[in-house]
Amino acid sequence: LALCFTAFVLLVNLFPPFAAACGNVPVLRELAKAVAWSPSLSAAVEHDYVQPVDQSQSANGITAAVEYLIVDRKQVSIFYTLDTDRDIAHLDADYDICLPGDLYGYNSTTGSYGQENGALRRIDVNFVDIDVPETLELGLRVYDSTDNWEPHAQPLEEGDYGDEMLAQRREPEQAYLAEFTFPLAFDPQFTAQGTVVPVNRTFRLDGQRFTLTEVEVYPTHLRVNIDDDSGNTAWLKGLSLYLENEHGERFEHCVNGISASGDPEGEGYGTFWLDSPFFSQGEHLTLCITGAEWLDKDRERIRVDLTKETGEELPQGVRLEWAEKREGGWLVSFSAPYRWGNTTLYQIWGHAYHDAEGREYEINSRSATTTPMVLGSLSGEALEAHEAYAAENRDRYFESFALKGYQADQVWLEPAWTRVTAYDRPVEVTIK
Repeated sequence: LALCFTAFVLLVNLFPPFAAACGNVPVLRELAKAVAWSPSLSAAVEHDYVQPVDQSQSANGITAAVEYLIVDRKQVSIFYTLDTDRDIAHLDADYDICLPGDLYGYNSTTGSYGQENGALRRIDVNFVDIDVPETLELGLRVYDSTDNWEPHAQPLEEGDYGDEMLAQRREPEQAYLAEFTFPLAFDPQFTAQGTVVPVNRTFRLDGQRFTLTEVEVYPTHLRVNIDDDSGNTAWLKGLSLYLENEHGERFEHCVNGISASGDPEGEGYGTFWLDSPFFSQGEHLTLCITGAEWLDKDRERIRVDLTKETGEELPQGVRLEWAEKREGGWLVSFSAPYRWGNTTLYQIWGHAYHDAEGREYEINSRSATTTPMVLGSLSGEALEAHEAYAAENRDRYFESFALKGYQADQVWLEPAWTRVTAYDRPVEVTIK
């Protein structure tokens, strides 16, 4: 089944005739491409686990339509389209979620900005402290985003990116073309789906003690709940992990969505989100941990001397690349190595920093790049040196930010983590 499903996803992505042929199968025609990135949602579609909606509204030449829902006890995935008969190449929408009564306790994500007009877009609404309610309202505020996505749009004028990062700017108010409100009601047969598997097994990572309390299995995703011991000397800030059943099927971290949520009683993460085995045929599950990310409790602030460009025991593998003082504040750039064979970016520093008196400030201008950050244009020998340095450090990424208005020579930064470990053999915890 796993091989057949993998072949199906590849065919949908690589062969348009096969995707078109899905038009003979209800629901698959529209959803196959939209959910191909997610094994959990793809499995839901494959098993006809979809609630059609077919609500459409039009105003000012703009049409918005909510087509489908994939919903269970803890998550709602909303699939909608935007289209127009006006000469607008790209539409996008800001959205609002309104729950009935005084309910609260959700977060939402979307990865659909920049989609072509008429294509299916997705919003995921994830519930933590409460279950999915019987209804909610989706608000869409539609705007013209052509300038953001048009490939032939005029490039911005060259300038000094440092001045841009230090500028105290306010974003202009968005001009909306149309606004829509969709009342959504959920079929109880879907919102009842999901089960909680009690585990209560204790395990150790790098000398730290944890208890895997339970695993929540839903059609759209799976949640692993972990409690840490009060005697631990470090907060757990991240895990590289997967689930495996007796057939060798793996269920990895969710992509394009939430991968972890915080421990309400500490600074670490207590819940980790993975793809779901809900539709698989396996009866047994094992949690396999291949790496861990830590924040040592005695290093929650790290002093950095900006003038000397040195840090007081920086996080593992992190380098201070440069620091530049200007009238509007400091510009700083750090680099870190890729981890766990993953070439995506991850955060080095938190959002707050402090001065010598302990006053707190916020970092609100940040850039992440896969090559060394430069603030202006380069040419000649400077460009050659930059390209050579980038080639030598292609296994690192770079996080740069502005300390707006900050003039002191020393700053106390909050690390997102202080050290990372990778395990030669996975640490295994039996779930069921």
